[in-house]
Amino acid sequence: MDLFDQQLIPVRLTEERHSQIAFWPNWFNGESADSLLRQSINHIDWRSDRIRIAGKTIPIPRLQQWFGDPDTSYTYSNIRLQAVAFPGWIDELRKQVEDQSGERFNRALVNYYRDGSDSVDWHADDEAELGFEPLVASLSLGAERVFQLRHNITQERLDISLPHGSLLVMGPGIQTHWQHRIAKSKKIDQPRVNFTFRYMAK
Repeated sequence: MDLFDQQLIPVRLTEERHSQIAFWPNWFNGESADSLLRQSINHIDWRSDRIRIAGKTIPIPRLQQWFGDPDTSYTYSNIRLQAVAFPGWIDELRKQVEDQSGERFNRALVNYYRDGSDSVDWHADDEAELGFEPLVASLSLGAERVFQLRHNITQERLDISLPHGSLLVMGPGIQTHWQHRIAKSKKIDQPRVNFTFRYMAK
């Protein structure tokens, strides 16, 4: 891991308040990131969930899994994810993210984008069970995708390319005032796995 290339990206929340995004574009080196990508694709028991939109039930355009206390669950967009216990290698990854960010995390939503046709639409990770102004740490592996943010009121946009092995931490207030997405791209034919670490009190 490269501990010395942190970038701080200032983000306006309102006219009075600001937060920041901490970004390590080369957090894992290529060999370590390659190994972790293969392990993730081959050893996570991926879920293929469905969502109801405009009266139609369709597959969500990615695979996913939710890790944490097995007695808990997480619900978003009417999809309930029963938690799977952290395997040792993901728990070690969680601790490394904690050490790097100085924050505490005990849950992880992991998404598998099989190619550029997989995506996640505009949303915020602002569910009540994540607490007030939650922090989210995002580790990207595989194909470089563009992480887009959009301010809820001004519609201001911010685009950040997420390289293989990069780590991004969204600070307090980002989920309250901004939405984010990974858009589809016809130019991408390689997979991407994204670990998003969060903290839940229960």
